[in-house]
Amino acid sequence: MRKYSSLALATACLSTLTMAEPANAQDNEIELRRQLDEVLIREAESQKRIEDLERRLQSIESRAGMLGYEALSDSEESRIRGRGATGAFTTQTMSDGTVAIVAQNTGQASSPSVQAESGTEEEPDRKTPAPAQSVELVAEQEQGIFNRRLSLEFGLTYTHFDNAQLNLSGFLALDSIFLGTISLDQITSDVFVYDATVRYGITDRLQFDVNAPILFRHSNFQSGGAGGDASGNEEVDVKGKGFGDINFGASYRLMRETVRRPDIVLNARVKAPTGRHPWGVELVEVPGTLENLKVPERLSTGSGVWGASAGVSVLKTIDPMVIFGSVTYFYNFKRHFADLDEADFNQPGSVKIGNALQFGAGVAFALNDRSSLSMSFTQRIVERTALYRDCASCVKQIVVGSQANVGIVNLGANFALTERLAIITNVGIGMTQDAPDMLLSVRVPYRF
Repeated sequence: MRKYSSLALATACLSTLTMAEPANAQDNEIELRRQLDEVLIREAESQKRIEDLERRLQSIESRAGMLGYEALSDSEESRIRGRGATGAFTTQTMSDGTVAIVAQNTGQASSPSVQAESGTEEEPDRKTPAPAQSVELVAEQEQGIFNRRLSLEFGLTYTHFDNAQLNLSGFLALDSIFLGTISLDQITSDVFVYDATVRYGITDRLQFDVNAPILFRHSNFQSGGAGGDASGNEEVDVKGKGFGDINFGASYRLMRETVRRPDIVLNARVKAPTGRHPWGVELVEVPGTLENLKVPERLSTGSGVWGASAGVSVLKTIDPMVIFGSVTYFYNFKRHFADLDEADFNQPGSVKIGNALQFGAGVAFALNDRSSLSMSFTQRIVERTALYRDCASCVKQIVVGSQANVGIVNLGANFALTERLAIITNVGIGMTQDAPDMLLSVRVPYRF
């Protein structure tokens, strides 16, 4: 239809020119025929594109059970999403008296999926060709960064622990009378973690990253009833700082998100024992407490063992909502140390920190193009730690109370300051006894 209307328009212009002055008619006719040839070429290309869109539309309808055409492939379905461009041609009289036929845009510009076919831009991976920055930010935090992009992220995390316990040292007389000393010990810990993360998307499916943390720890030990005095209280602070455990990770996008299925990413990570380990740290008695209060001579900044993890994460965009979830298994390798306990003499042996299983799920809501709110829950179940002392008669020793169940509710807010810079904030609330009481984090990613 558009082809015939353009031809009619060109014919009308040609007829008008034949009625012009003889001196200029021939030149105008040559110029018009040249422009007419260009119009016909554009019309042929547009007609070809329309036919391609009709074929794809029929394939989409066949998926819905409306027609019996061949279904679209995943790559075709990803390209056609959000596609649409319309245009028309009109005449314009130039200053020299010639009549030019020019293109006039009457609709939206071509989408990135159309530009992808001409090789000017990569096709979109997600549900829409141009998702909001707030949605992209959530997806990058949960799934990773792909498509040959480099990202540098700085983070600050504050964690607070508060633990109180009643210590009894003595024995029961007549099964009802306790003879000995009673002390109420309270330990509060504050941990600040500064870390930097570099991410790079090798392809549209593969990403690598490296994370390097620095820890600042402060622990306060208090003991009530110290020295055998019911009113006696003692308090001591222990501080420590240093590099933590550097870790390396890789993510592989198994399936891209489409209209019906989610984005599925496999991830793996290796943790190196670069931090100061906690094994063999001696306990120092606080003077005047009659051994009621002992504190470690130093604080650790790492686990001391190699670790590895593997998991899968899933994300689905349902504008303006993003649903995500993940399952990860953590494995810690057995490692030998020159000293295992806090005794004065060295007791060499090996340590096998308990493995862990973590799972979580959450949802994020895009408030506008640059901000979003998120809610999630994560839970990590940790097995018991085992010690293997170096002696012929020694057997495997389970560390009592080393198992843990850490459940945290996370409330977050994401803000895209520019196309490259963003701020990610999170507040974590501990839901189990082994979880931290409070967790605050601020992260600033920058995409190059």
